[in-house]
Amino acid sequence: VLADLGVSSHQLDEPSRGFSFRLNGPIDMRMNPEEGLSAAELIESLSEQDLANLIYNLGEEKRSRRIARKIKNDLAANGPYSGTEALSYAIAGCFPPKQRYGRIHPSTRTFQALRIAVNNELKSLDSLLLKAPNWLVKNGLFMVISFHSLEDRRVKSTFKSDKRLKIITKKPMRANPEEIELNTRSKSAKLRISSKRSLE
Repeated sequence: VLADLGVSSHQLDEPSRGFSFRLNGPIDMRMNPEEGLSAAELIESLSEQDLANLIYNLGEEKRSRRIARKIKNDLAANGPYSGTEALSYAIAGCFPPKQRYGRIHPSTRTFQALRIAVNNELKSLDSLLLKAPNWLVKNGLFMVISFHSLEDRRVKSTFKSDKRLKIITKKPMRANPEEIELNTRSKSAKLRISSKRSLE
């Protein structure tokens, strides 16, 4: 079993899907546009406290409370944001000027948190980690490529605690410089491998 947890680059780069803070589009972020709440609807439905917790827990964003307060105040004063660019601009305003132009865009972690929440990504991963070992033959490999720490910690913990699995990679495998040069999004990828134990 090989699980690639990365989001489709084609979806990320399509403005109409609402994943990108660099390309303006509706604040949607649903993998399946026909199901569930959009990110805009989720933002409106949450209290300031719940929105702050979501941004902190799923985006690991230290400025989550300030960002949530800004978003909810904007909604109360002006109604829904016009699109992802307007939301991104509001988030960036919660950072000191020097931090708005760093290596990581100020909106990255908040947009990640909203996308994960909208698509129930961690629940899907937990389901996979529970079921996949049952699909393996003896010594069969279970390989997972994750792209952020929330995913990687879950994979690492499961591989360590699941008695059905034996860890093959003590440390995650990473893309080499040549691959990163060809595909910059591989920079954050981590590959962990385990195998099915014989429990007899």
